[in-house]
Amino acid sequence: MEHSFDIHLAKEIGLEESIMMKHIAFWIRKNKHNKKHKHDDRTWTYNSVSAFDGLFPYFTKSQIRRILKSLVDKNLIIEGNYNSAKYDRTKWFAIVDEQRFVDLDKCNSSNAQMDLSKHTNAIVEIDKPIPDSKTDNKTDSKHIYKMSVDIYHKFCLSNMDAPAKIDGVQGKALKSILSYLKQLCKQKGRETEEDVLNAFKFIFMNWKNLDDFLQKQIKLSQINSNLPNIIQQLKNTNQTKNLADDILAKYR
Repeated sequence: MEHSFDIHLAKEIGLEESIMMKHIAFWIRKNKHNKKHKHDDRTWTYNSVSAFDGLFPYFTKSQIRRILKSLVDKNLIIEGNYNSAKYDRTKWFAIVDEQRFVDLDKCNSSNAQMDLSKHTNAIVEIDKPIPDSKTDNKTDSKHIYKMSVDIYHKFCLSNMDAPAKIDGVQGKALKSILSYLKQLCKQKGRETEEDVLNAFKFIFMNWKNLDDFLQKQIKLSQINSNLPNIIQQLKNTNQTKNLADDILAKYR
């Protein structure tokens, strides 16, 4: 996974803030295009700090909180709460000046971009809006797959002190897991990449709530085979209430 930033915006508001701003603008642009998450005459996107932590592995959670607060203090974004469940603490974000960052897409201007890979050791990529075409599903699937690999890789490093090893069999299992979670999200009326990724990360965030047998089944192929049991146990033992928990609520 790579990220990029607008060099002029980075000079104006800070490097970390410009990276986060581009990410938020990408999702709001996509939601606006798909006519989703419209509240109080604004288009919103949502995520938890834990979810951001998976998307930005080079930021700590405290850094993420500080960056988001900085964007709010600079009047670049505003926070909201449009969660259906009162216990859900997932944060919603809208951009104050949509014309600048969303409608006109100045943030993605090719003249303003800088390829960090040629100048720093940071992880970068140009996040482009996914076009509304027949290739949408393929593009979405590839993006979700790459992000999920990063989440699983981080989980393996944290729990086994070893990187994830994904061969053809494990890669096929990962696709099956994501397809299953996507179906659950769709049944809850939530079909964005964020929803599927939040549900995927939810499983690993609460891995220690599983019984000893399931905790040892750490390969993606094993997780895929045990997925219904994993979800069943998490819904019975998990005390964390967040977006992914709500997505899996059909099992309650």
